[in-house]
Amino acid sequence: MHRKINAVLAFAVMLVFLAAAVMWGAYKGWAGERRQVESSMNTLYEMLGARREIGNNILTVAQRHLQKEDALVRSLREDIAELSKNSDFDVLAKANARFERDAKALLEYLSRQPSLQADERDSMYVLQMLPQALEESARMTEQAEYNQQAAAFNQNMNSRFSGRVARFLGIDDTQQFITQGDAQ
Repeated sequence: MHRKINAVLAFAVMLVFLAAAVMWGAYKGWAGERRQVESSMNTLYEMLGARREIGNNILTVAQRHLQKEDALVRSLREDIAELSKNSDFDVLAKANARFERDAKALLEYLSRQPSLQADERDSMYVLQMLPQALEESARMTEQAEYNQQAAAFNQNMNSRFSGRVARFLGIDDTQQFITQGDAQ
């Protein structure tokens, strides 16, 4: 009888240690992978920085042809300021969408200005270079390394047993930067 109790107790202890090992391994492994994904977040911030620079270039041209307090100029300036904040991804994504809309509207409005049409250099900026840079930066932001890694992490974590264990222990999905192009 004593042997039977010791065997059952040993088996129970083994199961506890086995469960603890699985939980520890899942937590440690997924936490490390999440840190790797988060370390690539700088690529996304670099892309948003490039978008701010393009916005500032648009504002520079606009200042030569429009009033400083023009509504479109003011809106784009506010969008750039919002993109400068390291805030929640949802807030940044909305600011990025407003930035895209306002930048295109300002470029369109600028292209119709007689003073711009008379200026060969600024006309080239507004009609060719800045729209192309805006489009390229939007594409690069959508395809930022962070978004790709975050999507892969979330998918892997949700499809594996160890990922479900890690989720139970407090490892959450990584937040993705959903752009206007991704949402459609």
